[in-house]
Amino acid sequence: MTPVRTLAAFLLVAFAATAQASWYDDYDEGLAAARAGNWSVVVSKMTSAIKGRPNEDSKARTYGSIFINYHPYYYRGVAYLNLGRYQQAIDDLEYTKGPGPENLGSIGELLARAKRQLAAASTPEPEPVRPEPRPVVTQPAPAPVQQQPAVPQIDPVLRQRAMSTLGAAKQKLDAAQQRRAAASPQYTRAKSIYDDASLRIGSAKSNDDLNAIIGMAENAGDLAELAMPPSAPTPAPAIATAPTPTKPSIVTDVVLDDYKRQLRRALQNYFNGDFDEATRDFSELTRKLPDNGWIWAFLGASQYSQYAFEAEESYRTKALQSFRKAKTLRSWKGGLPEKYFSRRIRRAFNGQG
Repeated sequence: MTPVRTLAAFLLVAFAATAQASWYDDYDEGLAAARAGNWSVVVSKMTSAIKGRPNEDSKARTYGSIFINYHPYYYRGVAYLNLGRYQQAIDDLEYTKGPGPENLGSIGELLARAKRQLAAASTPEPEPVRPEPRPVVTQPAPAPVQQQPAVPQIDPVLRQRAMSTLGAAKQKLDAAQQRRAAASPQYTRAKSIYDDASLRIGSAKSNDDLNAIIGMAENAGDLAELAMPPSAPTPAPAIATAPTPTKPSIVTDVVLDDYKRQLRRALQNYFNGDFDEATRDFSELTRKLPDNGWIWAFLGASQYSQYAFEAEESYRTKALQSFRKAKTLRSWKGGLPEKYFSRRIRRAFNGQG
């Protein structure tokens, strides 16, 4: 058996994880209460979540390869603000790093509102000024004016954009199903976010509601593009070691054994969505196999997936550098294979000269 075929036999990925209810269940219930405006429940659930996991994280692992955007102090601060507990709201909003999956307003605006309310509550009411007595003049009673209910102002263009963004996310979910990625954690999370955004579009009452829906739909689309079949076979990178015809092939297997184990672990992390670990493993492999274009391509894909999750520009810069390196080492006819890389990653790869 040739080294390439031997290496390919080790590249099947399998992963399963279970977890008992924990802090993230309290967090999910707190999010549901925030959507419904049940602020007392939000305070209770987010406080319980903080006791289980006090540190916020835009990519907090719950179990296995499931990650969530975890910012409990943000939602508890919003709840305190709506309950009139302004100092506690200020404390949480100054501590939080940002909103989680539900954007209930910018931190700056919420803080300013809480401080205004706290200042107003702390300022004593001025003494009323006694009016000078005036002669009583009988005036005819004015006709009652019928008050018109206030109608929220919603930009129709923004609503159309929200609908279009939801449509684009649905297409990406359908594409993930077609490539048999519906069992992946990325698809599961993307479908959950999309369903939530679809329910909220019908009850949107302000432009802020529509902007939040647009953000959710874009996030769902990005995750759907990252979804891959959990057990998809992976290509066997060609190892830059030419076998000597006079030596038995078993010797080649022994020489490449360390590389095969490390490559299998790196690919398992990549297809399971553990992109931090995959980036670490592929980076180490590039030092051992610097002339292998496949290794550089998977390193770039892992780094670009980190960028998609965390919106950290440094990850994108590193990914594009890795893609350029991969192109110098290999001729990619048609670009990266569709069955191993999402469309978003292939588009970023093709854009590098």
